[in-house]
Amino acid sequence: MYHRRFYPRSLRAAVRVPAIAILVLTAGAAVAACSSSSSPGSASASAPASGSCAGVAGAHHARVVAEAAPGKLVQRCIGFATKDIKAVTLLRDSHIELGTQKYSFGEAICQVNNVPSHYSQCLPSGQDYWAVFLSTDGRHWTTPSTGVSDITVPSGGSLGLRYDSPNGTPAAPPSPSPA
Repeated sequence: MYHRRFYPRSLRAAVRVPAIAILVLTAGAAVAACSSSSSPGSASASAPASGSCAGVAGAHHARVVAEAAPGKLVQRCIGFATKDIKAVTLLRDSHIELGTQKYSFGEAICQVNNVPSHYSQCLPSGQDYWAVFLSTDGRHWTTPSTGVSDITVPSGGSLGLRYDSPNGTPAAPPSPSPA
């Protein structure tokens, strides 16, 4: 097994760029965030607080809804050119910090936005874990039987993540609004 983290592309780039260039890149990113243009194959995330798709470029949209605890909710809307999008691509393009681990059923989510702050095993027995949900209509959640690496989210759908107790059936995150 291995651990893999996804970080926003801007963070990876910032590690290799001198400090003065970071200031220039940050100013450029602020201007670019106000723009809705993108190339046909690229995705664009909306403001993190609302998850609204208003102004998000792309012919199709899907959401990511991640709940670390009651009241600690992150929602993002991603625009894309194709009729559906792989869940790992949706997560990467949402710029949510993510740690995964590969299992026989596919990749499992180990960490989202630094929750838990540390882990040595992705799905530890008897401890909280990240449950994964899929909404194909943008309103109702189902529990996929595969890892996030094998999930495809349709346009108008949502991928849900909720940090949950190992006791009982995992509770879904709040229902997403249609993308």
